[in-house]
Amino acid sequence: MFDRQSAIRNAPDQGGRDGAGVTRAAPRVLIADDDPAIRLLMEETLAGAGFQVAGAETGADAIELCGSFKPDLVLLDINMPTMDGITACARIREKTALDVPIIMVTSVDDAASIENAFDAGATDFILKPINWPLFQRRLETVLQEWDTAREVSANRQRVRLLEMVVPEQVMLVARNGDIIEDLKDREELADSPRQQTLDDLYGPEIASRFKQRISGVLKTGRQNDFDFVVDGLTGERNLCAQFLAEGRERVIVVVQEAGSDNASQSKIFDLAFVDATTGLPNQNLFERWAGERLANARLKSSPLSILTLGFDDSSPIEKRDASIMREVGDLLNQAVARVPGAARIEFGDNAAHVARIDASRFMLIFEKTFDADELHATCDHLARTVADNFANDSKSMTCTTHFGVASYPADGEDLRSLTLASDAAMHEALATGRLYCRHYRAGQDPAPDFEDYGEELQRAIEKDELELYFQPRFSMADGSITCVEALLRWQHPMRGFVDLVEVLHLAKASGLIVKLGSWVLTRACESACSWGGTAPPRVAVNLSQQEFARHDLADLVDEVLRHTELDPARLELELTEAALLRSRDEHSELQALKALGIGLVLDNFGTGHTSLAELRHYPIDALKIDNSFVLDLPGNGKDAAVCEMIVTMAHLLGVKAVAEGVETEAQLGLLRDLGCDEYQGYHACKPLPSDAIGEYLEAANNTA
Repeated sequence: MFDRQSAIRNAPDQGGRDGAGVTRAAPRVLIADDDPAIRLLMEETLAGAGFQVAGAETGADAIELCGSFKPDLVLLDINMPTMDGITACARIREKTALDVPIIMVTSVDDAASIENAFDAGATDFILKPINWPLFQRRLETVLQEWDTAREVSANRQRVRLLEMVVPEQVMLVARNGDIIEDLKDREELADSPRQQTLDDLYGPEIASRFKQRISGVLKTGRQNDFDFVVDGLTGERNLCAQFLAEGRERVIVVVQEAGSDNASQSKIFDLAFVDATTGLPNQNLFERWAGERLANARLKSSPLSILTLGFDDSSPIEKRDASIMREVGDLLNQAVARVPGAARIEFGDNAAHVARIDASRFMLIFEKTFDADELHATCDHLARTVADNFANDSKSMTCTTHFGVASYPADGEDLRSLTLASDAAMHEALATGRLYCRHYRAGQDPAPDFEDYGEELQRAIEKDELELYFQPRFSMADGSITCVEALLRWQHPMRGFVDLVEVLHLAKASGLIVKLGSWVLTRACESACSWGGTAPPRVAVNLSQQEFARHDLADLVDEVLRHTELDPARLELELTEAALLRSRDEHSELQALKALGIGLVLDNFGTGHTSLAELRHYPIDALKIDNSFVLDLPGNGKDAAVCEMIVTMAHLLGVKAVAEGVETEAQLGLLRDLGCDEYQGYHACKPLPSDAIGEYLEAANNTA
């Protein structure tokens, strides 16, 4: 199913080469136009020319897509309902960090509209009727001019910085005086035929003074500096050396003319190793420092864990201003400091326990390994520290965090392997929507390259290379099959079976989740039509949050039902509490779906925050108990109490209670005693491919 955007369209050739021969990704163009015919023509024209395209029907949808699609160029129709293009342009410039050209597409050519659009931040105009042969070239020209202007601006900033700093030397130096790297010219020196040293640069006497300062800085972690004199071509030169600790065995040394502004010297360090928004160490410093910690762990055969913390894409944290992000960094730093085994990153006069890797991802190091209970306790402590702060003050923000952890040496013996493993575990937790922490599992694939695999997933959808499996659901009363749930499978030609969790996260990250959902719905309905029997069961299809958010979802479902000729009474849609709570018009959307005659089930119930008062307004047919509450039955009394509560709540509402993940006879017996109406799980039947499920249903009908 589709989001408020059209399907993201890609051309067969997904990139090109610039003048230097460097491969460039296909430009991303966002089109906002309420005229579906014009929007379709633009999409087809640009997709055929090698662009990636997303379409929006309103200005508000365009603003929302700017965050997820991250376009390189935006096309806005001036005349759109609810929010016109000029207003949308102004809000994109104001509320997003996108530094991209915005072109207004309009049939209005009066001076006032043009002036207002430029004031709002528009870059250029295209007038309707569109000259289609020139349309693609116009966009390519605008993109090229924008890139050129951006490069010129960046070069000017570099020149201003160099004028401000002009260092003699910026070096990464080891404790013994060996120069590891020339940071000014980015030259690696460790693999040179002969290791360059401070003695080579300044002679033994000055080098000895350098080493004394280095030893003191590494011992105390405090910044230090001293003045010295060297012979130059025009006579003696007065220089100043400043030392900044980087880990426990290396320092950054900045050498420049004596009397230069110390703030300029600090600026060099900040640009290289400090995240500008939060003031925390950035990825460069984290990797250098973590590499030292890993080497120490290897030398001493001691444990080490790397933990990745990520925010849900729907979390507003990274979309707020810098002060909010800095506050998040401070809170995390304070919270991590209270966790046993957390390692400190020393930088300059400061120390931190956490590094910011990108907009919504942080990394931490622990000199220990975690068992399951310790991991949950640690993650819960960190998540609550941030979430409670923003829930209890005027910001009233929802902050959803997910964690992944990898341990040395079990999950990797080098830094790259460990960071990829912890990333992969975090992405798995993120993709489930309900697991907030996950330890890396042996054999689990590294975090996927979303750009590459996104293109492959796009082709897999278009070429019908995906497959649906189906898992039956049974009546507790008589054991009959009441429904069959559609489950997606992707057999990648190179990677083999790709885990469903990863497929869903990949689809979400690459903007294909809505298109993937549409494919699943259509194929599930087609399969259901092929099942025979006197009373063929319903087919259940899971809805993503993005699918449920679209305003024409009911129309799309109706279209699929008409196309496949499936009786609406045989279709059931499953959606999560999170999808309901994050939708602004969930009641009207549910009513529109229910009017089609289909069934509605609230999936993974018990993991969200839906109250009985809210539930009574939803036209749902069943509550599906999340399998995390079934897993430890019958021995876990608390989980049994939760299951009983959900069953009671369902019956009070006049709907069915369904248990998923039933794997043992003991679990089944307890759920039956609690009054559960239906169940599914490996105890009765594992998911089967389409052909096999047809045979299974036929056999069940014959024995009924």
